[in-house]
Amino acid sequence: MKTLSKSLALVALAALAAAGCILTSGQFVATYDLPDATFSTGGTFQGELVDLTTIGEYNDHKDDIARVEDLSLVGDIRNNGNASAQAEVWIVPGATSAPTGVVPGAVKLWGPITVPANSTVNVDWNESASLFVGRQTLIDEIKGDGVFGLYLAAPSVTYDISTSNAALIIVFSAKK
Repeated sequence: MKTLSKSLALVALAALAAAGCILTSGQFVATYDLPDATFSTGGTFQGELVDLTTIGEYNDHKDDIARVEDLSLVGDIRNNGNASAQAEVWIVPGATSAPTGVVPGAVKLWGPITVPANSTVNVDWNESASLFVGRQTLIDEIKGDGVFGLYLAAPSVTYDISTSNAALIIVFSAKK
């Protein structure tokens, strides 16, 4: 009788596997590398159109995202000026092109962080976590089509800021 029970259980599992009905879940990490950028008073401005569908881990699981577990914006922020300056990151939900200036309807996503004059601050995972203020807007975009705009802004009166080695890192759980 035990052999018959085991055989039926194995046949049932094989049938589910053949039909593609095996439940799988897990946590996945999607890293979107951001280009080096510069932003200065009355001068340069650089926005980025983020398309998460270009990342394999995201694209493979985007339809099955159950929850965004954690977020981080990491990298180096350089203040090239002679006075301390602050930097912020803004998100443009539903953008179809890279922002070329301050966008009405954008939401402050992150910051501000103060960068001393002529200094570079390395923003790591832990520091980044404390700077998120528009977290839900980003989560909505991640769970949506995964395409949105980001840009760097500085609430300081004068500034000359550049970023390097920057990345948006998303940890999400997915179920299938």
